[in-house]
Order: sequence, then C-alpha cells, then structure tokens
Amino acid sequence: MLRKHPSRNHYTTLAKKLGLFSRAAFKLQHVQKRYGFLKPGDKVIILGSAPGGMTQLAAKYVGPRGLVVAVDVKPQDLKIANNVINMISDVLDPNIIERIKEALKGELADKLISDLAPNLTGIKEIDIPKQLELVESTLRIAGELLRKGGDLYLKLFESPEVKDIEKSLRHSFQKVKRIVPIATRKHSSEIFLLALDKK
Repeated sequence: MLRKHPSRNHYTTLAKKLGLFSRAAFKLQHVQKRYGFLKPGDKVIILGSAPGGMTQLAAKYVGPRGLVVAVDVKPQDLKIANNVINMISDVLDPNIIERIKEALKGELADKLISDLAPNLTGIKEIDIPKQLELVESTLRIAGELLRKGGDLYLKLFESPEVKDIEKSLRHSFQKVKRIVPIATRKHSSEIFLLALDKK
C-alpha cells in the first residue's frame, strides 16, 4: 500500500498549531534533519526572513551562543529570541553588505539562508528575471560575508538559468545538492540549492 504524503496545506495548519510564524520553518527543518545544517554557536544570515518561521527555528538550532541576522523589506517587530537581530532592508540596497557586516560585528557568517522571492505576478517572463536579480544579490552577499567552509541554502524558481547557477556554485563550494522541501506548495516551481563547504 502506498504511503500518502501530507498535503502542503497540512504544513500551514501545523505551523499555526506549533506557534510558528510560517510554513517556511519546515523548509529549514527539512534540511536540518537531513544534513544537520545549523550547528550550535553558528552565525547565520537569513534573507527574506519575514514573517519569521525560519528565524524561529534557526534561533533554536544555533542556541544562545549563536546569532541570527534576519533581513527583510517588511517590518519584523516580533521579538523572536535574544540571539536574533531583525533588520529592515532591501537586499538590492547597495549598502546591504555593510549593514549586515555591522550586525555581525565585523565577523563572517557560518551559514547563509535565502528564502527571497519577488512580489509575484504569475507571469514567468516578469517573475523569473526578478527572482534571478535577488539570487544574484544573495550570491554577492555570500561571496563577501560567508566564511570559508560555510554553507548556503538558496531558494530559486525552476528556469533554464538554474543549471548555470548550480554550475557556478560548484566552482565556489565543495558540494551542491538540489532540494525540494516537502513543505513546498504543490504547484510551486520553487526549489532550493544547498551549497556546502565554501572554497
């Protein structure tokens, strides 16, 4: 007998039940359970962090000795944890790297997570280029602020450009895996690339 997987709406309901701010928390939980992505004491940058589901779990995983810098254009007034710095900023802002560096107190991050997405129109010819612009900015931030040996968890939309991005990451990281978290919405073209051990 085939095992029936939970519906994607199941994760929205479950997030509310568990007191999580969004279903995005399960996208982080997926990679945490499978790869032990975040470690106690890690310094983590999360881009596209609102409404805060990933940030909640990241703060728990890195513990009191760790730090989470959560960046989003939307205000995040909720005090998630003492080890979280909420930053209202656009990743396309030319000063974004300096702002994050200041939050990290001049240190480099161990992990970078991007859950960035543009405001979607439903028209691929508009949405994909906007998403790729956010990816480009994420990779620039990773190049400057992710330490050697650090890891990247990057959201993308399926497009012909994904293979080129994957190829580029293989030059910068020791290992790259393509992941579709189980909590991803059913008809979404969303995927993640997990890039491990920055060269």
